[in-house]
Amino acid sequence: MAESRSAAKSERSVVVYTTPPPRFIPDLFDAFRKRHPNIDTFVDHEPAAPFLERTLRELEGGKCPADVMMLNRQQAEVLKSRGFLQPYRSQESQSFPERCQDHDGFTTQVFMVPFSIAYHTSKVASQGVPKKYEDLLEPLWKGKLLFPDPARSGSGVGWYSIMKGHYGEGFLHKLGAQELICKHPAEECLAKGEGSMLIAANVGQIEDLKNRGAPVDWVPMPIMMVGGPHACLFRHTRHTEDAKLWIDFLMSQEGQEIMSSYHIPNRPGVKIRDALFATVLKRLEGHALTPFATQSGAEYNADLAQCIKRFKGGR
Repeated sequence: MAESRSAAKSERSVVVYTTPPPRFIPDLFDAFRKRHPNIDTFVDHEPAAPFLERTLRELEGGKCPADVMMLNRQQAEVLKSRGFLQPYRSQESQSFPERCQDHDGFTTQVFMVPFSIAYHTSKVASQGVPKKYEDLLEPLWKGKLLFPDPARSGSGVGWYSIMKGHYGEGFLHKLGAQELICKHPAEECLAKGEGSMLIAANVGQIEDLKNRGAPVDWVPMPIMMVGGPHACLFRHTRHTEDAKLWIDFLMSQEGQEIMSSYHIPNRPGVKIRDALFATVLKRLEGHALTPFATQSGAEYNADLAQCIKRFKGGR
């Protein structure tokens, strides 16, 4: 099992910070150590929004023990813009789609996480689910829409940022007036019947809940955010070469096949081990996936504050 960051004392080691829950980490660490038995591995995890704040405090104080951080591109851009990252694009990632690459050569997205609208099937009939985001502004949805708590989840502020670019501030202001129910983890809250629909739902999690008997489903939308962590190499690390080996392994055929038991890999040609993700990809065929824009990092703090103010308010 992966150990906590406090155990990292070896001369050769990799300390990984991850904002996605680290269910996938033990299998990857086991396989990585078979290739590199002299490198110790350690992991630390928190939800995205508070973990980024903590990491920034550590970096600014010169006390961050991590070598690599896995977090979405919007937040990776924050670290990059403040000079805390060093560029590294693994040779293993050359075949990855363009949407996975940082154009400045700093990071590559390890796996993808598509987001769309999900609904509680006992509360909403499939034909009643909105076909476009403007339909969410109809009076019948007031007080019934779940949203990932932006104070904890990176998907909340990420969705806000992408929709601001496509629909504008006016749409988001009107959506906030719908009295959104901000929860974490929002997918599980939907399955329990808290709200009728979930905006910015992790469709992989929804498929998993549905397969386990929960009364939930999802629909593709005209614009769908595609998140997923980028592997960021910290500038301060004393273990640069070992950290690069870890990033190489994440992008390798072996690493991506292991990842496919837990998430949708980005490397083309990888056989997906979990049929659930194959189902998700099939349903996504023909639909556009929207990654974060580069400027989303510069706007992160403002978007986070506005998202909390408009969507969460005093609740």
